[in-house]
Amino acid sequence: MEKVEFFCPDFSIHRRTAKPVNLAEDVYNPPDGKVDPERCLIIAHGLFGFRTNWRSLAKAFSERANIKVVSVDMRNHGDSPYTTTMTYDDMAADLMQTIRKHNMPKTILMGHSMGGKAAMLVALQEPALIRKLIVVDIAPTISASVGEIPKYARILLDNIQKIQHEKDIVAARRAMDKILQASAESLRQNKSVRDFLLMLITSDESSGQFVWRANLEVLEEHMEDIMLFPTEFDNARTNVDTLFIAGGKSNYITDQSIPKMKRLFPSHRLIRIPNAGHWVHSERPHDFLNCVLPELEIK
Repeated sequence: MEKVEFFCPDFSIHRRTAKPVNLAEDVYNPPDGKVDPERCLIIAHGLFGFRTNWRSLAKAFSERANIKVVSVDMRNHGDSPYTTTMTYDDMAADLMQTIRKHNMPKTILMGHSMGGKAAMLVALQEPALIRKLIVVDIAPTISASVGEIPKYARILLDNIQKIQHEKDIVAARRAMDKILQASAESLRQNKSVRDFLLMLITSDESSGQFVWRANLEVLEEHMEDIMLFPTEFDNARTNVDTLFIAGGKSNYITDQSIPKMKRLFPSHRLIRIPNAGHWVHSERPHDFLNCVLPELEIK
């Protein structure tokens, strides 16, 4: 096993106060049953996402690399528990619990956006838990979307009642799409973001109402925490093998981000996928797959 170093202040207080929850998960194994008993890829989605966003890629990773793949719903998203707290310490503790649950000696942790920041904390706090870190289009800095994304939770919360009369979920999403376009210029101009948010709409079987598949009230309350990166880790460093994958058209990893990435993750590499934005894995899935597959071959 490669040498791992950990140089940072005492984070034991954060680990004691963060109470992990059991994350909802989907597990993928190769269809022929020939799975490596040691390797495991764990995938953490971004803000407003859920584990099913990664279904196609998770299956492809498992089949092509003969590896166990686990995709999770982060807390306050999808089918995972709704909690009153949503800090990166909380999210990192949840991921650590998932890693320990599957107990694979060659665990690769991959996270996109918010999930990438939580994954970075795992590598900084408990580097021995993972063999490799893959961070998708996010840096350990303030998020590029800080001027827009915080508005979206309130827009969604304020308008859910306006679609309750719609006959089915297709009509509800169509109606909400019109509302989103009228609510913010950034949403009017970006259909891919609207489509992503519209996937949050679901039907609650007990009430018959349309609801959001995320705890938006808590996400809105903790939005500042989510947009930032914990400053107490500014002096941390880990030599966990780390790959950053950025979208060529995205502004989430900039030249200004690189010095901090080098300081916290001195063993990191950076790959930019051309013609891809922030959702690089969904916009360029074939290129993304080809970037990640070699990283899953751990000896």
